[in-house]
Amino acid sequence: MRKWLLIFLPLAVQAQVGEITELRGIGEVVRQDTTDSLTAELELDISSYDDVRTGNGRMAISFLDDSVLRLTEHSKIVIDDFVFDPDPSKSRLALNMASGTARFLTGALGRINKENISIRTPTATIAIRGTDFTTTVDEIGRSLIILLPNEDGSSSGEITVETAASTVVLNQPFQATMT
Repeated sequence: MRKWLLIFLPLAVQAQVGEITELRGIGEVVRQDTTDSLTAELELDISSYDDVRTGNGRMAISFLDDSVLRLTEHSKIVIDDFVFDPDPSKSRLALNMASGTARFLTGALGRINKENISIRTPTATIAIRGTDFTTTVDEIGRSLIILLPNEDGSSSGEITVETAASTVVLNQPFQATMT
């Protein structure tokens, strides 16, 4: 008589939210609930809850809605949540910028409610609307946020930067705030 032991292991199914589309130098991706890291490489799938880091390198992540996140050297960002739905009210994005410099150019997410987009740094929460901007988090946690212009020099959108003390709205090219 044969006995079969079936072991069911929970499978964490994480949907792809984007992929690495540019890479110079080195980087890594740490998946949720694991201490293993994946060496960054072109076309590596990116999922919600991934911890993306660059060492001596730069990378770009293109999301499903054509938004692009570019990271410079020694940057760390966690993709807390990303949902893209043709119905803008169902789409959302949450990123946590821990260190380094990132440039974010919105794609279709630029059409959804600002309340559904949250980019956090150690000192601020950034809400965006159809925007091209950079944020830099320095070694002591300060955040510098700069609104970048469109190619013609006009404003690329609007950023609301909220801290415990106040809220600042950036809507002019190269307008910046430090938190």
